[in-house]
Amino acid sequence: MFTLNTQNWTEKPVTPVNTLQVFITNRCNMRCKGCFYAHKLDNHSDISLDNYKSIVSNNSSLIKKIILLGGEPLLHKNLGNILIENNKHNISTTVYTNGRNIDVLKDLPDVPFDVRIGVFGNTLTEKPLSKIKSIDRPVKIVFMLRKDNIEELNMVALEAESRFNCRALYISSIRDITVTKDYWKDTNETVTNEDYAKIVQKFINEYNGGIKQIDISTRGVLVSNTRDVTELKHCRFGNIFPDNKKIICPLDISLNKTSDEFGYNKRTCNKHTHCVLQKISLIRN
Repeated sequence: MFTLNTQNWTEKPVTPVNTLQVFITNRCNMRCKGCFYAHKLDNHSDISLDNYKSIVSNNSSLIKKIILLGGEPLLHKNLGNILIENNKHNISTTVYTNGRNIDVLKDLPDVPFDVRIGVFGNTLTEKPLSKIKSIDRPVKIVFMLRKDNIEELNMVALEAESRFNCRALYISSIRDITVTKDYWKDTNETVTNEDYAKIVQKFINEYNGGIKQIDISTRGVLVSNTRDVTELKHCRFGNIFPDNKKIICPLDISLNKTSDEFGYNKRTCNKHTHCVLQKISLIRN
């Protein structure tokens, strides 16, 4: 375990909440290396609006947040109505996109929702931030580290602050469970958890740009300075797909570990002694 030196930052308290991740479409306009959802992308199906409403109604009393994914969620023709439905139930919503269809956001209803744009680099990879159009609304840029993009982390931060209204930069890493069948095993493309911690520490030591918030996935190796991350031992996630199959931990998607129910806060983490999907949130001093 590795505790970050955050002398130039203040750690913001984070309270994990029950979260439902809805994969609203199996369609995608990209094919990325290490995609944990790649095995489902050949099935060009979407969740119907009626089915979506039923899912939200059945879970609204149990959850605080919904993350809309795919595939590429901006390809779903009923995305606007989906956002309205979430708002009707007072559920916080995040749309997680690759940003290639970013103009769609301009035509969505005027209801609250957050936008995360996932990238693998700035110029060199198949999912670079430099190829995404800038938009006026606040976004969070999610940088997924792997061996071939380490040197582009600083470039992504600079691009995010110069061209986007970047509310926060989120740093995480690829774990290719599709190949390894084990969260802790590495491939030729993945950054080891030990190296991940060192890369993150180096970045927060050296970054002096304009982004005021850096969110960092603990990945089971980083320790918070404000709370005991090892206390969260039970999974707070639920995941559902266009075929109505359910999974608890998002990292089990490529393993097809289906479940009859989500069971929020019931199942003990099957990756570690505690949840590896927690985050540390740092605010510039």
